[in-house]
Amino acid sequence: MRRRLLSVMLIVGLSAVVVFAQSGMHSAHWYNQDSATGSFSVILNQPDGNEAVVAVAREKGVDTTIAGIFNDMKYQRKILNCAPGAACFPPNIILGIDQDMNGRYDADDFRWQWSLVDETPGVADPRFLHGDTFLQCEAAVPVGTPDVNWVLVDAYATYSCYHPNTAGTQYDLDYFPLSAYQLGLGAPDILPVSTVRALKVLAGGAGSWLAYDALVDTVTLGGVVRIDEPNNSRSHFEVDTRK
Repeated sequence: MRRRLLSVMLIVGLSAVVVFAQSGMHSAHWYNQDSATGSFSVILNQPDGNEAVVAVAREKGVDTTIAGIFNDMKYQRKILNCAPGAACFPPNIILGIDQDMNGRYDADDFRWQWSLVDETPGVADPRFLHGDTFLQCEAAVPVGTPDVNWVLVDAYATYSCYHPNTAGTQYDLDYFPLSAYQLGLGAPDILPVSTVRALKVLAGGAGSWLAYDALVDTVTLGGVVRIDEPNNSRSHFEVDTRK
């Protein structure tokens, strides 16, 4: 698998330089043509979720716990395009867990997920987790069609989450709303005191995102805005291709 990690946030003074994606490219970047708040949103361009994951991510300054998220995991979305046969799901969320408590989130989460299907089918390579783990949270039902207006997504209330098992070889059977993990139902791998050091909003990794373009804005976690504008969000972008 060829991995491309884009960690670019081009800033001149306080003005971001927006690089527009070519048609048919997997990409994620700042977008200044439409936003829920402020001047910018993030655009996720995903022609085929079976072949790549595109994400906006933040690690710097993220330091909370599963319990410390309280009841706040939200973002604004506007799905611009999607293939009807793909059901048109909203973006997923990854919470990166510092399982080995070294102060960082080191898991190569997308590569771990690709290894589950590309290397030995059904068995992931635990080395890609580097001692850490993650929760991936997703909507229970698709949107169905593109959004006409901006939509506030209350992911805490409407998403369910899953995670690698203790051995790191496949997904655990847990599939709970975040509130259940806050009660300790994800033990021993995900505890209420597990430290969250990364936040990602993504599209891809499955056929639920085909011919897909979506805007993401004002991502909050634990009562704090984590991803918003180029000059204050400390965010970066990831494009991880399967091959």
